[in-house]
Parts: sequence; structure tokens; C-alpha cells
Amino acid sequence: MPPETFADWLFDMKAAGLARSDADCARLLGVSANSVAAMKRNGTDHRTALACRALLHRMEPYA
Repeated sequence: MPPETFADWLFDMKAAGLARSDADCARLLGVSANSVAAMKRNGTDHRTALACRALLHRMEPYA
């Protein structure tokens, strides 16, 4: 996803009360805060975009 869409996801996660900060979002994605900063600059791959959608929709990991 492009950087702008990733920034929208961060905002949506906070607005939904699912995260309070970018660092919270990083933990939920299983990446470092530095990785989130890079995604804000460069965008994400398809796999991360899917994970972002799953987190926003409160989906649990596949079991």
C-alpha cells in the first residue's frame, strides 16, 4: 500500500481505539517502531497491507 494509505491506517487504528500510538501499531504488526517509520515513508508490501486490514477488522490469527 502507498505511504498515504498506511498513514490512513495508522489514523484509523487510533480512531477505532485499537492503538494509542504508532508504536502500538508496530507491536500489533509484529515489527519495530523503525519499520513503521519506514512504511510511513515508503509504503508497504501486499502481505503487510493484508495484515493491516485484518488488524483493523479485529481478526484473530489463523489457527
